[in-house]
Amino acid sequence: MGIIRQQTIKGSFVSYIGAILGFINTGILYPNFFATDQIGLITWLGAITTVAAQFSTLGFNNVTARLFPYFRNENVNHNGYLFILFWVGMLGFSLSLIAYFVLQPVAVNVYQDETPLYLNYLVYLIPLVFFTLFYNLFEGYNRVMYDAVSGTFFRDIVFKVLNLTFLILYSVKVIDFSQFILLYVLAYCSPTVFLFVLLWVRGQISFASNLKFVTPELRKSMTSVSLFGVLNGLSDKLANQIDRIMIVSYIGLGPTGIFGTMTNFGSLVSMPSRSLKKIASTVIAESWKNNDLKTINQIYSQSGLHQFMLGCLLFIGIWINIDNIFEIVPDQFTDGKYVVFFIGLGHVVQMLSGVSGVVIQSSPYYRMQTVFMVMYGLLVIITNAIMIPIWGITGAAVASLSATFVFNLSKYLFLLKKYQFQPFNYRYLLVVLISALAYYLGTLLPKIDWFVFDIAIRSALVGGVYVLLMFVCKISTEFNQFVKKKLGIF
Repeated sequence: MGIIRQQTIKGSFVSYIGAILGFINTGILYPNFFATDQIGLITWLGAITTVAAQFSTLGFNNVTARLFPYFRNENVNHNGYLFILFWVGMLGFSLSLIAYFVLQPVAVNVYQDETPLYLNYLVYLIPLVFFTLFYNLFEGYNRVMYDAVSGTFFRDIVFKVLNLTFLILYSVKVIDFSQFILLYVLAYCSPTVFLFVLLWVRGQISFASNLKFVTPELRKSMTSVSLFGVLNGLSDKLANQIDRIMIVSYIGLGPTGIFGTMTNFGSLVSMPSRSLKKIASTVIAESWKNNDLKTINQIYSQSGLHQFMLGCLLFIGIWINIDNIFEIVPDQFTDGKYVVFFIGLGHVVQMLSGVSGVVIQSSPYYRMQTVFMVMYGLLVIITNAIMIPIWGITGAAVASLSATFVFNLSKYLFLLKKYQFQPFNYRYLLVVLISALAYYLGTLLPKIDWFVFDIAIRSALVGGVYVLLMFVCKISTEFNQFVKKKLGIF
């Protein structure tokens, strides 16, 4: 648990610095310097890139997470695993490139009436997919080197600093929008280069092959994990990105820009869980290899409670300040108010399940994670198709919450039935009650004219009450020990 705690703390710190930069970029500068359809274009490019790059990995991130322990041997360059990883990536990119040229005429027909100007930017999908694909593969490889932080740093800090720089240049009219998009694409691709260089400097890059190591049995396992990983990963990315793509199709780039901007606020809730899942995947895979169910159950149980505690605190902190958020963005973004609420609540539900997905994906029943992910992806598509025409972008957020609840309930019931893993107890109910009380007390505070001061005071009140009650009620032994240590009580 020590390496998980250490990497989670470091990764969360990096993620939150990145969140601050992301807030400056997408929460302040984007809405104030770009039109909503321009933001929609950036959001749409990102959504397409994410889905296509995930498909192009051909499920090998799952192979890395699950089967790399069998290759691990520093003395022989991990038995040529990186050689396999590289050529799988090249094969996946080739398939995506073919799909691009086949589907480009379709995209032209779909979007030419709505936004013909932006069809000029379709070509940028080629480098975006290539570099994102290899970022995903190298970042997964870096994680099994027990480093869950560097990839996050390059993506959440370096990229966003570069993006901020180019936004400033755009705001002072040094560059126009077309030039900004070009620079944005270069910045988006840069984390892959930095991560590759880091691995090279560490001596962890070797493309020497050792195909003899891959026995027929291991090859069969890799093929199986890879095939299910394609469905698993593609369903995951579709579930997280399809709403942006569907909003463009139903109601245009402008609403997509509003949805994408306001989703960022709700997504702040999930920041602590990202590094936890990255490093936990490696430890859990090793535990399954050793059939150490006790450790797996411990990680599953503790992760759920602690992530739920953090998720609830961040959710009520964001929602108590929702009116202050709209002091920052232009008036047209107020249509996205309940996007923040439902997206944020969806992330709370996701954090409630802890690392259940990682546990299933690394288990002998890893195929079930694919079944759940496919179900999740289909449910997101169906609910979006129903709710977007009725409620617009709020409907897309409700669709996301509904699908997320069903998805995580399914994983919980499966682990309960197969392994008797039961993380839930009365403490979770206490967290909900404490959250409601802290939020209610925050609503009693009179509105302060200067919104920055109001955010500080209101957040301090809500957060202080929340943390105090968590400590007094002894929700988590680890949390209380952490607080006592910081206060020097023992």
